[in-house]
Amino acid sequence: MKKNSGLFYFVMLLICLLIFVSGCRASNETAKQESEKNTLTMAYTWNPSGVDVHRGDSWHVMRSGAAETLVGLNEDLEAIPWLAKSWHEKDETTWVIELQEAVTFHNGNKMDAESVKASLLRSLELNQRAVDLLDVQVINVVSDYEIEIKTNQPNGALIAHLADPTTTILDVSTVEEESYPSLTGPFKIKEFTKDESLVVERYEEYWGENALLAEVTMKFITDGNARLMALQSGDVDVATDLPLDSVELLERDDNLDVLTAPSVRTHLVLYNMNSPLFQDLKLRQVVDQSIPREEIIETVMKGIGNVAHGPFADVLSFGLSERNGPTDSIEELMEKAGWEKNSDEMWEKDGDIFEFAFLTFPQRPELSVMAEIVQAELAKEGITAHIRQVENIDDTLANDQWDVAMYSMLTAHTGDPQYFLNIFYQSESPSNVSFYKSKELDEMIQTLNQTTEENEREQLAISIQEKINEDLPQSFVVHPMTVFGAKQNVTGFIPHPIEYYYIHANIDWE
Repeated sequence: MKKNSGLFYFVMLLICLLIFVSGCRASNETAKQESEKNTLTMAYTWNPSGVDVHRGDSWHVMRSGAAETLVGLNEDLEAIPWLAKSWHEKDETTWVIELQEAVTFHNGNKMDAESVKASLLRSLELNQRAVDLLDVQVINVVSDYEIEIKTNQPNGALIAHLADPTTTILDVSTVEEESYPSLTGPFKIKEFTKDESLVVERYEEYWGENALLAEVTMKFITDGNARLMALQSGDVDVATDLPLDSVELLERDDNLDVLTAPSVRTHLVLYNMNSPLFQDLKLRQVVDQSIPREEIIETVMKGIGNVAHGPFADVLSFGLSERNGPTDSIEELMEKAGWEKNSDEMWEKDGDIFEFAFLTFPQRPELSVMAEIVQAELAKEGITAHIRQVENIDDTLANDQWDVAMYSMLTAHTGDPQYFLNIFYQSESPSNVSFYKSKELDEMIQTLNQTTEENEREQLAISIQEKINEDLPQSFVVHPMTVFGAKQNVTGFIPHPIEYYYIHANIDWE
């Protein structure tokens, strides 16, 4: 009887032990699932060199939810208060900005007027882009939470330009002592591994609404197909800038959502205004008329884009919704330019056929496909375009002889036209890659720079675009949309027309 009793107790002990172990496993599994649901991993397009927001990597840090600027941009691309509570124009070169009073940096130090001034001055010292955007003469501290910015000349875009990530506010007093800059966002930088990832964690003392997620990892996956595969395999929860030809595939996956947003990017064709051929407006018009924009949107862009009538997308209040081109046919334009068809049905002048070099580059493969389509259309008209792919398009445009090139630009990254028009079209700008010179356009842009009234600025921007279309230093092809993929139970991830508001406090899981 004692033997049986001992066996009974042993069996009961073993059962209790198994129940306990099973319960621990279930508890650990539940804890693991809860932990995973409190984090998010994103496949990110670019590979930043660092996290110093004033040295050129500001866009990447802004996208992580760690950085903030004085001014934000809403989904209509209008300037709205962020770290700044309000602002007003004191005179034509002076703006007064009132700051939020409850903000602390990630090291716990309080943000005030002195720290904001120091941060802006550091940005102006280290980043030429900030200098060009703000055109600051002096920054004065008015009170504990008020600064005054004086510009060298009237700058109607100053407030919008304070949304540019190069003006991100950080604690300058500790920037040399800390591993990562102390910023102000709902997330703070936890770890940066070059060529691999940027990890941010919730900042518990955030001045606004606390982040719902505890941690976000941005994995640097520069190849579009690799980002797609990482999303499909479940290695990441969200993926940015997915290949256009993957949309139909993703839409068939019940576990994933395809998200698109209009962008302020423009795909375009550049003409070299120093090229002997393309100094002639009529020949530029010939190429322009040979671009089948609707076909490109349907075949290359898979319907994810809009016809470009000018440099600025019509999602912007000053974007052109239509464009008037020449009324002459391609044949009429060629004959007026002094060309004749030879026996091979090729256009010829002074013994030379109409042929030119057409540059493209691999970083945006859709542009190479567009070039091939335009090449085929020109061949039908008796014109030969020799496509040449180059690794670094900007170096080639600046240093080599060329005729025509595919290109892509963010044209209104602060929701305002001023910066792009100045760097891309002013006659003496080093970024005027078409070498287009127009005294009339220079004067129009200078007037825009000094105009602060919003409606007047919009009308000026429209008139400037009409002048650009008249002179045709570029042909605008398409305004692409940006494609994202996300697991279906991710909530709050809303693609924004501006490309640097990816991670924010309200992203969560269902």
